[in-house]
Amino acid sequence: MIALSISDLMEPNAACLRLSELITRAGSFGAPDAICIRNDSFSEEPFASMTELVGGLWDGKMILESEDPSNISKAVIHIMGRRPIIIGANSNNLEQFAMVSKLFDCPLCISAETTEELLELSRTAESMEVADIYLDPMLRNMKQCLESCTELARLAEMCPEAAHPVAVRTWSGEYAMTMATVSLLVCDALVIADDLDQDSCETLGALIGSVR
Repeated sequence: MIALSISDLMEPNAACLRLSELITRAGSFGAPDAICIRNDSFSEEPFASMTELVGGLWDGKMILESEDPSNISKAVIHIMGRRPIIIGANSNNLEQFAMVSKLFDCPLCISAETTEELLELSRTAESMEVADIYLDPMLRNMKQCLESCTELARLAEMCPEAAHPVAVRTWSGEYAMTMATVSLLVCDALVIADDLDQDSCETLGALIGSVR
């Protein structure tokens, strides 16, 4: 799955223009599968407002990203029934995020900087009866991307706590394209990019189609 992100700091008109451009790609490999809304403001109101705006225009999958479970709760109300993936759970807030995930029936993405901690958090989330889990290894560079995706793909065959989809943030630019390609090929990851042009999305879309 390929997702492109929108910041809740964007002006509404700019967000509408970006969404309009993405919607025109619908039906082609150049269209993203999902929109990820980032809580860059760290505030409830802008995050909830942007979620409502995007939810009213975008029919595809949605992702909400914030480290504040309260902000997630306020935003997800506007897209009830859409089951957005929520990103932001870590060792400091997993219990609160697990409650939000179960309350709104949303998949939960767990983040940690080491594989050991990531799998420990996965076990904890499973014990809390979180139904759908994504694993975010918090990759910073290409070396980490290749090593972590390969390790998680191998562990998924042996450990139940590793047998979950992987989420990879690839940021933007040519580097994003390279990380996205590796993530998709090695572990069929959910790729979240800040920006990928239509040609890049078409290339990745064709790649996904060829390996499945």
